[in-house]
Amino acid sequence: MSRQGVLKFFQACVEDEGLLRRFNRKSLPELLLHARSSGFEFTRDELANVVGDMEARTITERLHEEVNASSSLWPRMWGKPRLQYVIDELYLPFSEAERARPGAGAR
Repeated sequence: MSRQGVLKFFQACVEDEGLLRRFNRKSLPELLLHARSSGFEFTRDELANVVGDMEARTITERLHEEVNASSSLWPRMWGKPRLQYVIDELYLPFSEAERARPGAGAR
């Protein structure tokens, strides 16, 4: 339960391509249900908070842009499943220490 649960799920997706493939095309309700049944404890809100925080930090700290519709981050998700975008563009670029900072960069 919590940010740690979301981060454990993302790390498992990095370490197990099969897991990432299985979850890549699932809707949000399906992802939440199957993640929970696979032992990953997090809620929709916790997932949204972690992803939103990583997006805000990517845009403001790494791209040095304002969070708005013109950010150069948004086109990076085009043509990718949502989970693949989250792993490739948000999760992997951050170090383990940066990922673990609770609420860091929350706007």
